[in-house]
Amino acid sequence: MTVEANIGTVPKLLGRPRSWIKERSAELLDLVGLDPSYAKRFPAQLSGGERQRVGLARALAANPTLMLMDEPFGAIDPIVRSRLQDEFLRLQRELRKTVVFVTHDIDEAIKVGDRIAILREGGRLAQYDTPMQILEHPVDDFVADFVGRDRALKALALKTLGDLPLAPATEDGLPRLPADTSLRDALALLIAERRDALVVVGADGAPLGVVRREDLLK
Repeated sequence: MTVEANIGTVPKLLGRPRSWIKERSAELLDLVGLDPSYAKRFPAQLSGGERQRVGLARALAANPTLMLMDEPFGAIDPIVRSRLQDEFLRLQRELRKTVVFVTHDIDEAIKVGDRIAILREGGRLAQYDTPMQILEHPVDDFVADFVGRDRALKALALKTLGDLPLAPATEDGLPRLPADTSLRDALALLIAERRDALVVVGADGAPLGVVRREDLLK
């Protein structure tokens, strides 16, 4: 089956006309960032990341109100995985779907989830809460061990430089990062470059202010 036929699987089962399926497939290819020429390709001609995008398009084809995504990015390399997570978050902001997202990767759950359910062996619920609450207030040792000893660093990934009060940008020669950069990435840059401060810039590249290492650690 071609990519177009794969995407049209559920609409075809629902009796949608061929012209509708063709139009919907083209619309979804564009939505997940694939060129229209992919419609006539076959799965064997695609990379792992491209197959994942087609799978996401196929899941969206019939416009479901609820989606189950079971380890959707589990079998691809870390770089492509991160890109697909970002793409998923972009689509979620546009489509506003309810998604039950199953993963064994706590970092992925923190990145993509509004709420996280952590299960013990046997499928018993250990904690159900927002990512920040789970990181800052694990209910017991099991949850604390599950999210890891670096949970304070993980919590920095949930806030951006734009969330912080900034000092006036009066210093030259400092590293520059966009306001939507996570505090964790900002701290990593300061450590890597052995600097104590950086300039936060807006979407137009204009400086918004300066943030210091101690501001991030607070």
